[in-house]
Amino acid sequence: MATTFKEGDPSYAGALGGIALGLNSYHIFELKDEVPADVWDREMAIEELEAEDELIEQIRATMREIRGE
Repeated sequence: MATTFKEGDPSYAGALGGIALGLNSYHIFELKDEVPADVWDREMAIEELEAEDELIEQIRATMREIRGE
């Protein structure tokens, strides 16, 4: 989805086929510092505990790559 939002639908099958919106996307794990702690604890703490640190870093690295950082 992040690639589609930035560069358009690579399959040219959807509404964004060939339309590059140039939107940067972020995974929720990248936004932890932006979310109030009580909300994070209520909504994301279990998911974060279930994800291994290696997976979270892989997600972050993939998102940085898509954004061209």
